[in-house]
Amino acid sequence: MAAMVSGAVANSQTATGAFLLPPVAPASTVGNKRNVGTGLRGAVQDSELVDATIGRNYSAEVGFVACVCGFVASLAVGHRTARRRSSTSRVFTRLRATAVQEREDAPMTASRETTAAQLDSSVDDVEATVAKFVPKIHALQSQAEMLRTGELRQVLDTMKDLRKTELRGVFGEVDQLLCALVDAIHGMRESAVTIRKSELRQQFEQLDHDAKAWVSDIEQATVKTVTGYSRREAVDTMMEVHVIGLSHHSAPVDVREKLAVAQDRWNQYAKDLVGFSKTPNGCMVPEVAVLSTCNRFELYFATPELMKMPAVEMVHAFLRHKSGLSRQELDPYLFQHSGEAAINHLFEVSSGLDSLVLGEAQILAQVKACHERCTEKDDPTRQTQRAGSGGKILAKMLNAGIRIGKLVRSRTKIGKGSVSVSSAAVELMISRALADCKKRSGDLNVCILGAGKMGRLLMIALFTKHPDIRVTMVNRSVDKAEALLEELANRGGVRAKVAPLDQMWEVIKASDVVFAATSSEEPIMTAADLTGIHKPLMLVDISVPRNIGADCGTVDSVVSYSVDDLKKVVQANAEKRQAEVLKAKVFIKDDTTKFKLWQASQGAVPYLAALQARGELIRKTETDKMARRLKGLHTKEREAVDKLTRHIVDSLFEPIYYSMKDAEDIDQKKNKIWALRNMFRLEPVYKRGNMLAAGEEATLSQLDQGSTPRQLTG
Repeated sequence: MAAMVSGAVANSQTATGAFLLPPVAPASTVGNKRNVGTGLRGAVQDSELVDATIGRNYSAEVGFVACVCGFVASLAVGHRTARRRSSTSRVFTRLRATAVQEREDAPMTASRETTAAQLDSSVDDVEATVAKFVPKIHALQSQAEMLRTGELRQVLDTMKDLRKTELRGVFGEVDQLLCALVDAIHGMRESAVTIRKSELRQQFEQLDHDAKAWVSDIEQATVKTVTGYSRREAVDTMMEVHVIGLSHHSAPVDVREKLAVAQDRWNQYAKDLVGFSKTPNGCMVPEVAVLSTCNRFELYFATPELMKMPAVEMVHAFLRHKSGLSRQELDPYLFQHSGEAAINHLFEVSSGLDSLVLGEAQILAQVKACHERCTEKDDPTRQTQRAGSGGKILAKMLNAGIRIGKLVRSRTKIGKGSVSVSSAAVELMISRALADCKKRSGDLNVCILGAGKMGRLLMIALFTKHPDIRVTMVNRSVDKAEALLEELANRGGVRAKVAPLDQMWEVIKASDVVFAATSSEEPIMTAADLTGIHKPLMLVDISVPRNIGADCGTVDSVVSYSVDDLKKVVQANAEKRQAEVLKAKVFIKDDTTKFKLWQASQGAVPYLAALQARGELIRKTETDKMARRLKGLHTKEREAVDKLTRHIVDSLFEPIYYSMKDAEDIDQKKNKIWALRNMFRLEPVYKRGNMLAAGEEATLSQLDQGSTPRQLTG
């Protein structure tokens, strides 16, 4: 019988290749019982490993079944009953056929192992592998179950009838082995399904993560496109400044007229824009200042940093509404600057670098008026007066513009030297007074022919240099000349008078300097008319066509200057001023950087106010808890305790307050604000909006009692 067992084992090895049990050595049936039992228990233990491995060569288990069944069949052959022999033979034949089929499927098994190694690559690979693998496990389970409950059961029942004690133990272990094999195969099947679900779940989770990342990237890109900032770059409490307008550089007079606003209506115009920009979520343009002159119209406004693009579009729509022009008619003439460019533009305007006449002083006075208007408060006694719409940001920026305008004019020569014909004529008179007239400029008798536009500019330039100079204006209309003198009375003209045209020659003979500025198309003065003049006389012609004949300069004691001479003076002065532009831009750049840093620090103020409110709330709460223990204190002692606790809170927060004032890069400033907000989980507190962090009961009166540094918010 031992020989038959060995033969069955050898046959099963040949049929299946490799299997789980080692070859059984020849021995007696009784002696082999322990060895067989040990081998069966080892096979059961090995079968448990199958549950954790997908790419196992499953022909080994089938070979093992064939080995055990061959052993049982050998025992049955040793019996003398022919009927039992034929039944065992059929079982052995079926098992051998199964082993042969498994050997033919060996290449497919190797393919499954390769596929299993690539499960992590994609969901498709997992699905394909499981689709091939699960049916195979099911077939193997069906075969094992059939062996256990079918023909093998008949063999086992028959052999039990032999009443062999030593065989009954073997039969029990064989039955346990088959049960364990069926359970192991079932476990493999469940594991395969579990792995399939797990892999799919991981793949879908990864897909979901990638989709969320993609949506986040799209959202970030959209925010940057719409606002001009990414979410990380922008701070919700920061305000950005903008300017939109048109000037003599880009727009003709007929377009500038459509947007021109009288100075007494600047505040009403700003109020209209603030109201126009209101939405259910708040005001998109909370701060506005208007600057409207004969050469420019500009709207300076501040908006939350995250509302940059919508606010700018809102202002464009407002201007179209006010002017009555379409987008195609208005937009080509408008200019727009934001952030640092807007600040730089204002500083150049106030310094005179953007003026029609480089370095002119009048624009600085207009910027002052813009600042005064936008910061005006309501006055109940003045019904027509409206409060300005400028807030802290615009007021500070306009004030800085006024300061830089004064600085540029005092530290450079941008305003030195006349750059208009009228002012150049006066400058020429002053510079040549001693050489040509033998008098100081303040002692000269001046005659101005004509009371038109050029005559008016001459009077202004003359009174600017010498308010009390003796001057006589000769004009066809005496009333017009007198009205001009009355208009300019605040500039000077204490010794100014008017003469009619028929007294022109009498006035000329009594004068030292004569300015010709009439609209005559023919010369009104020739050399023949000057023959009776024997004292030094300076003639300055600023008219085109000429009012003074070219031959007047040939008369003795007469010096004549034309527009061409004045243009040379203007050009030389303009070149000198142009050389000062670079110096002026250095001052402008420095002040722009300083203002931008201050502006960035204002983004921290609402969070600092929230931090102070929280500290005050904690201080007040803890003080109230100790009220019973402190009830014996006198009033002054209570005040001392209150002052002490306030000072402790303020001292703790003081380094944070002042760190926001550090001169640092804008990104670093924003990082500080982000850190402050996230570290203390703060919600911004706006004094105007009376918005406090959720759950806090601090009031604005409590904030005002604190000690937020004035230097930070001022």
